[in-house]
This record gives sequence, C-alpha cells and structure tokens, in this order.
Amino acid sequence: MTQRNTIKFASAAAAGALALMSVGQATALAAPSSTTGLYGASDPTYDGVFRQSLAILGLTSAGVKPSAPSIDWLLNQQCADGSYQAYRADLATPCAPSDPATSTGPDTNSTGAAISALMAINQAGAAPAATMSKVTNAAARAGLWLGKQQLKDGGWPYFPGGASDANSTGLALAAVMTSAPDFKVPAYVAANKFLATLVAPCGSADGGGLSYQKGAKPDGSASSQGLLGLTAAIPVTGPKKLTGSPACSGTTGRKVASYLSSRILAKGALDSSFGTGPDYTSTASTVMAFVAAGYGKPAVTKATSTLAANARAFAEKDGVAVPAALGLLLMVSEATGKNPRSFGGINLVTALQGSQR
Repeated sequence: MTQRNTIKFASAAAAGALALMSVGQATALAAPSSTTGLYGASDPTYDGVFRQSLAILGLTSAGVKPSAPSIDWLLNQQCADGSYQAYRADLATPCAPSDPATSTGPDTNSTGAAISALMAINQAGAAPAATMSKVTNAAARAGLWLGKQQLKDGGWPYFPGGASDANSTGLALAAVMTSAPDFKVPAYVAANKFLATLVAPCGSADGGGLSYQKGAKPDGSASSQGLLGLTAAIPVTGPKKLTGSPACSGTTGRKVASYLSSRILAKGALDSSFGTGPDYTSTASTVMAFVAAGYGKPAVTKATSTLAANARAFAEKDGVAVPAALGLLLMVSEATGKNPRSFGGINLVTALQGSQR
C-alpha cells in the first residue's frame, strides 16, 4: 500500500482529521450536483464520503436529523457495485476499479464509514419513508461489497488488492458491528484473530499497542481504530459507568486499551503517528471505544477534557468548519454525556449544519 489510511477523516482534520441495484439504476443518479448537500467548504477529493459520513453520524448521535440534501449527497456517491470511493466529482462517470498502487477507486474506509452513517440514519428514522428505502438498500449493497473484501488472514485492506492493515480492519469491523452487532459473527472472529497478530507483547516498551501492519511500530492511530472496531458499533451511546484503567492482559481489546490508556494519561491525548503534536482524531476514537467497552474512566476523563480545551483548534481551520472533526466531537459528547451545543465553547450542531453547501 502506498498510502497509510488513518481513517480518512483524520487526514482531513489534520490537514484542515448488505437487494441489489442494477448498473442502469445507479447511473440514473447523475443529475444532482456533486457538492450539493456536502458538509464543509474544503476540497472533497480525498475525504468527501468520509467527512460526510462522520458528520451524519455526529448529528444523529445528538438526536438531530441530517438534512435531506446531505443524505441524498451520500446516496448519490455510491458506486454501481455498492462500494464507495473517497469522492465522485462526476456522478455520470462510473467508478474506476480500485487500485492500491495509486490509492484510487473504491476503498474499504469510505465504504465502511458510509455503511455506519446509512445505518445511523435508518436507526434514527432520520429520513422520509421514500428516502429510507434508498438508505437501507444502499447500506445492504455496501455491506455485501465490504464483506467480500475481507481477506483470508481475517483483515481488510484499505484498497482491494492491497494487504490487510489494522486501521482498515478496525473501520470495517465498526461497520460490521453497526450492521450486525454480534461478537460471534465469523467476520468479527476472523478480524479479531488478525488484529491479535499485530499486538506488541505486554511488558515491551509498546506493550499492547497495535501496529498498522506486521513489522511496523505500534502507534495510536492503528491502536485506536483497531480498538474501536473490536468494541463498538458507532455512534456509541452513553454515558456509562466505567471501570478503571485496563491492564495489558486477557483479550486483544484489553491489551490494546492498556496501551492507549497509558499514553492518554501521560499527555492528555495520543501523539500523531505522522509527526509532532497531538492526534485529536485518534483520541476521540479511543474515548468512544472505551465507553463502549466500559473501562478506562481516567483516560476518558482526561481525553475528553483535552478535546474540549482544543475543540476550536480541532474543528476549525482558518476559521472554516472541519465537518469530520465536528462529527467526531458530537459523538464524543454523546458518549460522555456532554452538551453538544456547548462543547469547548462551540455549538457543534449549528457549526456543522452551517457548513453544508
């Protein structure tokens, strides 16, 4: 793989964070604009579907119905085979084949995030009946495509044709759990075994941490996304009574959680895996995973405080809203019982709604 996936919305935030349908039916959706209903003013080339999905997940977690144009935008972005790619600028042009060498075409990250958003719309009853049938159809088709991409080792690659990695596997698992919340489903069991092969031994310097792929150094991004897939369907409902910090023992999830907990308690947030400074995206994902799992109270408290204190820096870039970050903070506020209309001095709901094109 030529490009590391750190939940594509992470790129956006840092830089600015299963009824089949025929091909003819899919291409008939070419009339709408490729940006009408899209959240955020920045170029959607690399994160359009991801940031839209995070935004919709955030709004539904706060009990707010996404607008009809925003839902239509996500529906119209779907490829004929049910998959999603980062962004389709021309809806009349069919999606190109996936190419891991150039990181183009449909990918598991965009598809997994879209599934979670579509399921959230359905579960919240956030669309009229006529649109809801399209939503459930789209989620079913995307789920079928995503299920076919799981490799024999149990993991998922970022782009079909690539190798499995912890980040993509975590995101795909989150979508699987949103669609079928059962830790005994074969897809989950196989992915759990794959992730276990990437965990650093307890007692080592990075004990419990997940590596992106074999041979890589464990890091917060791979660990947070892997843990989210192992523990949660998103968005995460909260708040819940949490136990203390997990020890590096037992299940894969607890081992990974111990690594994440120790690093958050040390600095208030996870370090970026791509340079210096904090990674608020991975920190937010960790908060949701801990609440879903029911442990890590000290780290949840500290991380939430850090996210609130840095909400504006995370959710705005040059005074312009970052929809993926706002969606994440909305999910954190729901998971931790904070007020989404006054989180770190920001009304997350209005800020996100106001960014819609």
